[in-house]
Amino acid sequence: MQETPFSLEQFELLFKEHFKQLALLAYSVVKDKDVAKDIVQEFFVKFWETQHTIQLRGAFDSYAARAVKNRSLNYLASQEVKDRHQQLFAAMTPDDPDMDHADREQFYQRLSHAIDCMPEQRRRVFLMSAADNMKYADIARELNISVNTVKFHIKAAYVFLRNESFVPLWACITWALQSFF
Repeated sequence: MQETPFSLEQFELLFKEHFKQLALLAYSVVKDKDVAKDIVQEFFVKFWETQHTIQLRGAFDSYAARAVKNRSLNYLASQEVKDRHQQLFAAMTPDDPDMDHADREQFYQRLSHAIDCMPEQRRRVFLMSAADNMKYADIARELNISVNTVKFHIKAAYVFLRNESFVPLWACITWALQSFF
């Protein structure tokens, strides 16, 4: 553990000294300047908040580079999932001419009823993910459960909804939840 956390002045110097290099590293992975800057800023915020619990086993720049690269790779992985979902959701748009107002209303009623039938914790986790667009780690932290428990609840919620005859629910659930809630 770091015995003497960085002072604000030391932290500002670290930020000024390493930001550009870390942003370039993030950019080399994500290929987006704004996202790269956000990743580095988020790294520094997290580092500031947790510096007293981090045990640096080498130079700060090595630690920071590894952390920023991992954050960049995680960003790409989450974007890949979002892109895949967007392609699936494009198959059923809110302006689907085959779905009239009564059908859409019935769909929302069935969806709401099915979500209400879920166990409380599963429903809460599912809505935090699907309706609030929260990350699994944020849900886990807020509910004081593990990320694996979050994943289990979300998977179980989708299985439950599929079993409740929401076909092709897997292709439109996020759109429907965001429009509904």
